[in-house]
Amino acid sequence: MSAPVPASTPALPAAAIASARSFSHYLDRMLNSRAWLAEILAAHLDRALGVDDLRDFIAARQPDDDTLPAVLRELRAWMLCHVLVRDLEYQATLGEVTETMTLLAEVTIQAAHDHARAALVERHGEPLSPTGWKQELIIIGMGKLGARELNVSSDIDLIYIYDDDGETTGRDDGRGQITVQEYFTRAVKTIYTLVGDTTEHGFVFRVDLALRPNGNSGPTVCSLDALEEYLLVQGREWERFA
Repeated sequence: MSAPVPASTPALPAAAIASARSFSHYLDRMLNSRAWLAEILAAHLDRALGVDDLRDFIAARQPDDDTLPAVLRELRAWMLCHVLVRDLEYQATLGEVTETMTLLAEVTIQAAHDHARAALVERHGEPLSPTGWKQELIIIGMGKLGARELNVSSDIDLIYIYDDDGETTGRDDGRGQITVQEYFTRAVKTIYTLVGDTTEHGFVFRVDLALRPNGNSGPTVCSLDALEEYLLVQGREWERFA
C-alpha cells in the first residue's frame, strides 16, 4: 500500500480527483452525471472555497424561476466533491469542512430569500410596518448552523421572524395587498421549497423548523414581539439561553 500524500505536497488536481474517485461512489456518480464538474473541481482544488466562489457559481448561471432549484443543488454537488477530494488528500482541516458547509447554507438561503422577496414584492408590494418603514425577514440559524459547525450530513435549524405586524403596499394598480404575516409566510414556504425539497437533482439542505416558538404546532414565521412573549411566558431555559 502506498503512503498517503502529505499535506505539504498535494497531488496534481487530475491525480487527486482520480484517487478520490476510486474511494468514493458519490464522487464517481457526480462526475459521471455532470460533464461540467471535473473542470471546475480541478480549477479550485488548491484552496478552500470561499463565499465569493459560491456566489459566483450562482451568478454565472443567471438562474430564473425554473432553474434556480437545480443551480442551488449543483452548487451543493460541486462543494461536496471539492471538500471530499481535499479531505482525502489531507488538505482540508475539520474547520475547513464545517466552515464551507456553513457558507453553503448561508449563500443558498440568501439566494432563496432574494428570489422569494423579488417575486413577492412584484405581486404584493413592499412589506411595511404600521409606521411605514420597510420590513425584512430575519433568519436565525440555530444548532450547528448557528455555531458554524455544519458537517456534510447536517440539517439546518431555522427560526424566521420579522419586526412588526403591518401590511404590504400592494401593486401600482392598488391590488395585491396582504398582511406582513402572510407575506413572510409565503416567503418562508418558497425558501423551504428552493432549499429543502428533494428534486431530480437532490436537495440542498434538510430544513428543520421545530425550534421555532411552539415547535411544529406554531406558525412558520412570527413577529419579534411574539417571539419575546413566547420566550418570557412559555420558553424553556435552553430556548432562552439560545
